[in-house]
Amino acid sequence: MVLRYRNYQFLLNAVSLCTSLTALFLLVRCSVPERDYADLNIGNSAGSGGSGGSGGDDVIGPAGTGGGGAGGQSGEGGGQSGAGGEAGGAPVPIPCVEDEEDAGAPAPAVLDAGADAGTDDAGAPGPAPAVPDAGSDDEPCACVDGFIQAVDADGDGDRTRACTVAPGLDCDDADDTVTHNSCGGCSALPNPVGEDCLECGTYICDGSDAVACGAKPGPVEDPDCRCEAGLIVARDTDGDGQGTRLCEFRAGTDCNDGDSGFVTNACGGCEALNGTVGGNCGQCGVYACNGNNGLECVPRTGADGQRCTGPNTRQTCVGSGFWQDEAPCPNVCYEGSCQLCTPGTFQCVDLGGGSTQVQICGTDSSSMITWGSYASCVPGETCNPANGACTGSLMWPRDHDFDVAPLLERGGLRWHDVLDRASDADYG
Repeated sequence: MVLRYRNYQFLLNAVSLCTSLTALFLLVRCSVPERDYADLNIGNSAGSGGSGGSGGDDVIGPAGTGGGGAGGQSGEGGGQSGAGGEAGGAPVPIPCVEDEEDAGAPAPAVLDAGADAGTDDAGAPGPAPAVPDAGSDDEPCACVDGFIQAVDADGDGDRTRACTVAPGLDCDDADDTVTHNSCGGCSALPNPVGEDCLECGTYICDGSDAVACGAKPGPVEDPDCRCEAGLIVARDTDGDGQGTRLCEFRAGTDCNDGDSGFVTNACGGCEALNGTVGGNCGQCGVYACNGNNGLECVPRTGADGQRCTGPNTRQTCVGSGFWQDEAPCPNVCYEGSCQLCTPGTFQCVDLGGGSTQVQICGTDSSSMITWGSYASCVPGETCNPANGACTGSLMWPRDHDFDVAPLLERGGLRWHDVLDRASDADYG
């Protein structure tokens, strides 16, 4: 048995135009065997066209599982093919007729799609055709009730997917125990579809050969919870990213799931606080959380919790934020703690022999406050601890011949008397 593709639209058009001279001429020309139709562009191969869909007035090629896309030019003599079906949709039924004549034989009485199949005809010699010939005994396609269908050789109720024109779902049509998996593929699934997974999920198809854990349909038992990717999570009605704490299975942190501006107070509770965490209280204290819904005044710590009240006296913040006097420092009090010296000050250390070392207070490599060398004063110089400078005196031998002129008397002298006295001369 040979399957013949048949385009009923073309036949209907031909019958409707049979009264015209053009249609009559074409029928006469096509009825003559072994004629060359190249000049009329009739009978040329339609295989060079694009992947045709179900539409168009030309001979259609094999349709895929979801139908072809928009049809292109179907060969030199094919004409413009119509728009195909959308990919991924249901396959378009392909009409067929049972005929004893092969596609390579002379044209039958009724214009058949095989008459213009050219070198790609299933019955013609040469390389394998683009569309498999359905005439062999093991052909996976059959003509049933005027349409091409995949065969069901093993009788398991599923037609073989080896029929590329109209594929079925059977992965192995020679074995009635093998059809396809629950997702429509041919690989063994790691888990049955519909089986429970995680906390509230069920396995669903993730493609044709894989499964994933998805949420079961319908709400979970607790209305304040919901199922997400197989896990029970707290409901987040206000969309603030924090689920409600009313979900008993896995409580969230949101105290008010209807208010996106409020999740918890600063201490993690749901009640209003009587102060601000970190705010001042007492003399030197600060507010801190006392549980989730309360505050207490605690002393500041570190440098903020101690102070100097004099050169060597200090206080520490204690209790509920009050200052307390501490023992005097043996040296100095600096930033609330007892230190050896105050950074930036100087002291003078006698080295003997008239020399003095100037030292400055600072921090060493271990961040300890201590004295360090700053300068040295040579004999005859004096060390000044106020600024760390070395100062000396300039002494010259007395000139006994030097005579200081007496002060001028009020009322004045004549100028030559002044000169006489200053130069020990007589200017008269």
